[in-house]
This record gives sequence, structure tokens and C-alpha cells, in this order.
Amino acid sequence: MGGTQEFSSTYGRWLTGAAALAAVIALVSVFFVDGVAECLQLVPLLALIVLLVWALFWNPGVEVSDGELVIRNVLATVRVPWPAYRGVTVKYSLVVHTTGADVTVWAAPRSSGTAQRLRRRPTVSGPLGPGRHNANADRVADAVIERQVALKDGGYLKDAEAAVAAGVVPQRRWHWLLIGSVVVLTAASFVLL
Repeated sequence: MGGTQEFSSTYGRWLTGAAALAAVIALVSVFFVDGVAECLQLVPLLALIVLLVWALFWNPGVEVSDGELVIRNVLATVRVPWPAYRGVTVKYSLVVHTTGADVTVWAAPRSSGTAQRLRRRPTVSGPLGPGRHNANADRVADAVIERQVALKDGGYLKDAEAAVAAGVVPQRRWHWLLIGSVVVLTAASFVLL
């Protein structure tokens, strides 16, 4: 049907890069002023800050493909097969309704009225193509609705209710490595500082 569309924050990528650069500059400065010992004490705290910025702003995203929706939030990734999809709502951010629990999409906040008025680029007419796109709730909602309509019109979702009855449900995978890393780096920061 169509290629995978990935929605994430361009701003988040720049912010994460800036945080990493600031951490490196801070480490180099402390190294030259205070020495290796002080520099090493700062490593867990700066790593924690960069990890949190990455987790909050770079990593979250939404992938829209022919097989499923993949929603990467801060603490978990939710895979929603199309038969389990029930709709979307744009509130303060995008909310995906499923046969299980509703999923709020961290990566797709609603654009403010000011941001919509000040947007420099003209609105894209027609559907977005495959590839990476900047995320906002309205843009992602449109892509999800367009993909679902295309799949329905193509006859791919005619047995959706039977699939749900057979046990096709959204799957949530917690980001245990991220959670554990935050706990370890927080503890190390308190111990060393």
C-alpha cells in the first residue's frame, strides 16, 4: 500500500544535540580547571541529563505503516495492529483509541494557535509521503486516518473484528533499560556529588 511514515520532533533532536554538546563542554572545562577526579564525579550527572533529554525529546515518535501503528512514548512503546485501532482524538496531544487502553502520544503535541499562525511553511496539500516528518497532533492524526481508510478501501481490514476476537491486541513494551539507567545514574550522581 504505502511506505512507512515516521513522525518525531525535529526540535527534540536539536535539543538533545545541544544538551550533549553542553555536557561535553562542561566536562572539558571541569577537566582543565579542577582535574580528572572532579571531571569523573560529574560524568553520571551529565549522562543522566543527556539521557533524560534524549528520552523526553528525541526518542518519542510514531510510525504509521501498513501493518501497525508504533507509538514510542517516554516509558513504553505500544504496537497497535490495525484491527485493534478504533480512532484518534486530538486534545492537548494525540490520543489513539484501541480495543485495549487508549494511548496518549507524547511525540505529537497539539500545535498552539500562535504556532499555527506563525508557521512559515505552507500547509502540505494531500497526503504525506513515506519517510520522516515533524510531529504534531493534527499531522499525525491525518496520516493515521488516511492510512486506515486506504487499508479499508484496499480490503485489508475486512476481517478486523475476527482478528480482534482471535486475540489481536495492542502490545506494550516497557523501556526497562532506560528506566534502569535513570535509576543507576541518579544513584551514582547522589553518591559522587
